[in-house]
Amino acid sequence: MKKENAYLTVEAALVFPIVISVILLIVYMLIFQYDRCLLEQDLGAMALWGSRVETSSGVSMEELTRQRMAAMYRDKYAAWKITVLDASLERNCFSVKGAGQLTFPLPGWNFWSRRNVWDTHADYSYNRMSPVTFVRLCHRFLKGEDEGEGDE
Repeated sequence: MKKENAYLTVEAALVFPIVISVILLIVYMLIFQYDRCLLEQDLGAMALWGSRVETSSGVSMEELTRQRMAAMYRDKYAAWKITVLDASLERNCFSVKGAGQLTFPLPGWNFWSRRNVWDTHADYSYNRMSPVTFVRLCHRFLKGEDEGEGDE
């Protein structure tokens, strides 16, 4: 019977779980980043929508915002849940705030904090402009442009 060294099997048994864990951690980091980008995209679109929408007769801005948030497609987020989704209109400034969290499947994976959750938040705000203000700004711009043409 021939005797062989089994050091390669022992090393593989130690290295393989570490490599798989690192790959899974990287995949979870990418999923977290993907969902964070989706949240920021949705909130940015919501804030831009709220800054330009005009209320129709009989429907308040709060009701329109509530309908828009309820219609937001939340199943596109890969592995996390939305914990906060709030919109407000104060002093002609429309702002949207949101937060989400990703829970790790294994307790020891989160090396950065004691909790087994990564969370993030985003907020956007845009000032609403009335049509009268927009027309006045356009007239100022055109007036300044006309004065600049005469200088040539």
